[in-house]
Amino acid sequence: MELIASPILDAGASLGEGPLWDSQAGLLHWIDINNNRVHTFDPQSGKDSFKDVGEKIGCIVKRSANSPSDGGFIISLPEKFASLRDGKVTTIAILEQGLGNRMNDGKCDPAGRFWCGSVALDEKEGAGNLWMMDKDLTITKKLSGVTISNGLAWTADCRTLYYIDTPTGHLEAFDYDIASGAITNRRVAFKNTWGGHFDGMTIDTDDNLYIAIWSGGCVLKINPRTAQLLARITVPGVKNVTCCTFGGPALEDLFITTAAAGADRQAEPNAGALFHINLNFTGNKGLPAFEFCG
Repeated sequence: MELIASPILDAGASLGEGPLWDSQAGLLHWIDINNNRVHTFDPQSGKDSFKDVGEKIGCIVKRSANSPSDGGFIISLPEKFASLRDGKVTTIAILEQGLGNRMNDGKCDPAGRFWCGSVALDEKEGAGNLWMMDKDLTITKKLSGVTISNGLAWTADCRTLYYIDTPTGHLEAFDYDIASGAITNRRVAFKNTWGGHFDGMTIDTDDNLYIAIWSGGCVLKINPRTAQLLARITVPGVKNVTCCTFGGPALEDLFITTAAAGADRQAEPNAGALFHINLNFTGNKGLPAFEFCG
């Protein structure tokens, strides 16, 4: 199936990433890593605003209103995890200080833990790690030897974690234990045979993956159990597609971030824009974003 997404915000983001749908507010939060910005986009009005957090931000997740902190967000900054509430950034934990790395993509798991990986500033092979922050704020290193830690997604039955370390060119799977957060039985679910590079991703209620393709100008919908390509969603006028997430009232809308850094704007007139496609006709929908419960 060949589909085409449409630009909905000409943001010109240097490195747009990490879209997060806020079901309660009906808003899309997303980030521009290189410009230190947390954006908030209102699909109804088309208005977008941003907060400069002062450092490169790798990802953002909601913090449950029922947590001890009473809401806000968790964000990853170059060498730390922090909370963001009412515009104020508060450090929670320092990680990888002095290693020349920065935190990158991250999400919460179904139990409300925060997972986030790192990448070397020079993208040195194997210099990064994947971390987990539990609800009591303890930090555990889950993987080492990572190069560019990117997409994370959990299946609807909470038994499998899918993971992307971009330069490997494949999608990995782990058995996941929701009670402890343990990951075991590491394996390759499928390899990239479609070109470009796997970046961020999301998952639908049927456990199909939607993977943004850096240097590929599209999002690929793939059945990870069969490695079958189910749909190609073209993102026109863009080369570097970075991440995607489901949103909208019924979680049938796919929002897609892109990057303008290094782009030839004549060849890529939509580079850095925010894109959208409604997928209700496919019968698929997304899962609500998990929140941090600590």
